[in-house]
Amino acid sequence: MDPIEKAAEEILRVLMAEHWARFYYAVEQDGVVYVNVPDDVLATMRETHPLLADFVAGLNGQPIDMESSQRAVGEFVFRTFEGGTFPVGTVAKTFDSKEFARLMRLFSVWLSGHEAEFDAEIMPFSLWESLFTAWRADPAVQRFQDSLKGGGNPAPPAGETIH
Repeated sequence: MDPIEKAAEEILRVLMAEHWARFYYAVEQDGVVYVNVPDDVLATMRETHPLLADFVAGLNGQPIDMESSQRAVGEFVFRTFEGGTFPVGTVAKTFDSKEFARLMRLFSVWLSGHEAEFDAEIMPFSLWESLFTAWRADPAVQRFQDSLKGGGNPAPPAGETIH
């Protein structure tokens, strides 16, 4: 896996954690939406995903909207990965890469295809991650991923095998 692909996967994990936190733990108070992940949930997350738990803990109690979400993810990714995990310049190149766009498209398709399942019960982040990984391994999804690599705007995979 080249550095851009590896960075795209790591950045996607941060985005997934941010989305998971908003999906289950966004609360509105006086017209402002906040993230409020319970301490016990963060403690469990720290056992399996300590870095992501630190990120989510940083969101806790903060007002959140599209702009602040993007800013929080970007700041965390640059602070955490740039010049350490990945060479300087890799993170910016990754955000602008086709590989990252492809992963974001996959994540979006996965979310929209499983929203009812996610609404049925609060799932730990580790389950979200394993479900996404298993979904990506499905042959129909593999073909869809391959078609995204080829360019264009293919239709998402259909059928019961991917949902």
